[in-house]
Amino acid sequence: METYGLKRILGLRSAIIINLGAIIGAGIFVIIGIAAGKAGPAIIISIFVSAIIAIFTGLSFSEIAQHTSKEGGVYEYAKESFAPSAGFIGGTMWTFSNMIAISAVSLSTGSYINSLFHLHIDLIVFGIPIIIMFAILNMLGIKNSAKTLSILVGINIAILIIFVVSGLFYFKLTDFSNFDPHGFTGIMEGSALIFFAFTGFSRITTIGDEVKNPEKNIPKAIIISIIISSALYSIVAVVAIGLIPSSNLASASAPLSAAIAVLHNSYILIIVAIGGITATAGVVLTGILGTSRVLYAMGRDREIPGTFGRIDKFGTPFYSILLSMAISLLFVYFVGFATIIEASNVSVLIAYSIIDFSAIMLWRKVKRENPKHMREQKYFFIIPLIGMATIFITISYLGLHAIEISLAVLALVSGIYGIKHVMESGGYIRKAKQIIPGYSKVRLFGRSRQQIKK
Repeated sequence: METYGLKRILGLRSAIIINLGAIIGAGIFVIIGIAAGKAGPAIIISIFVSAIIAIFTGLSFSEIAQHTSKEGGVYEYAKESFAPSAGFIGGTMWTFSNMIAISAVSLSTGSYINSLFHLHIDLIVFGIPIIIMFAILNMLGIKNSAKTLSILVGINIAILIIFVVSGLFYFKLTDFSNFDPHGFTGIMEGSALIFFAFTGFSRITTIGDEVKNPEKNIPKAIIISIIISSALYSIVAVVAIGLIPSSNLASASAPLSAAIAVLHNSYILIIVAIGGITATAGVVLTGILGTSRVLYAMGRDREIPGTFGRIDKFGTPFYSILLSMAISLLFVYFVGFATIIEASNVSVLIAYSIIDFSAIMLWRKVKRENPKHMREQKYFFIIPLIGMATIFITISYLGLHAIEISLAVLALVSGIYGIKHVMESGGYIRKAKQIIPGYSKVRLFGRSRQQIKK
């Protein structure tokens, strides 16, 4: 199987760890507080709803993964299952979402560093070097990234277990007396926010060329990581609210540190703060890993300049990692934290809706070509349909400003693809050749005009 210069070195265990590294981070250590402010103690239901939404779209990813195992995630899956335009738009929206998520999570890391050392330093001071540091680690090879993630995920799970066990001794049922203060709307708003935590379930699809036996290991990694993380999130949420009221949890920039502070145990407080740092750092690492691989896939196909489809001596897409880092740093400066979270969610949900629709298109194609397979998957189309429905419902509970930002990006991306398609179709190219001397030798997105015609 062609791997375009990348090597299949990751087994199922590493695939699950990469997904868990992408999921167990800002969601459980930061967003859980913001979501609790919307849903109250009913955030437990919000987590369950988000997990169900993730599973439906995760099953769509899993189905496509059995037929497509190239690097590129949403971009590659939508392109192969539906259309190149769907791949370009979906891949760009997913990348945009994750780049602003990297910015948000790097700021969250700064919050826990401040909590650990009792500082009051501007979070940008931490966010910038954290992004740069993990971009460099990505440049040194995926083996190094996978090993680092194994350590970080192990630390995170151990610390969350310590948080749960310690918190049970100070647990108060009275904090659950007003279980759903904002009713169904609050639960859904909490779910829409906490979904930010689950968006990492597709991270493994972005490195399909580097996974052994991807047709089996990628679907398994997606479902297993969602189940593990949702169980962990629910337990931690119950204990956190049992320690301090949900309103107090919502106002804290480092909510788990705020919750465990009621124990008045400095050692446990330090341990939880370290967990916040390692968990959010892991998400930054996997975020750069994922976005750079999508950019690499798009560069490989010349949907963006071919430079981004190159592999360096470490076996990594150096220029794609560099671009991912640069854009993430830009978002750190210009986007507010709350806006980042909601805009990231809307954008990734749009990308996931494209995947659900692509899964239906793939199902129809397989139905025509392999009727025997369809006897086993006769009603599969219902799953992506439910996935799309739950996605649009979730988007409706996110902030209007975030929806406007994401729709503006969607319109821009669609416009860029449309212009690019028109240019490559030949109409404008022929006119340019008549007007500009030597135009036929000019390259567009890494391809010559002759190659485009072919």
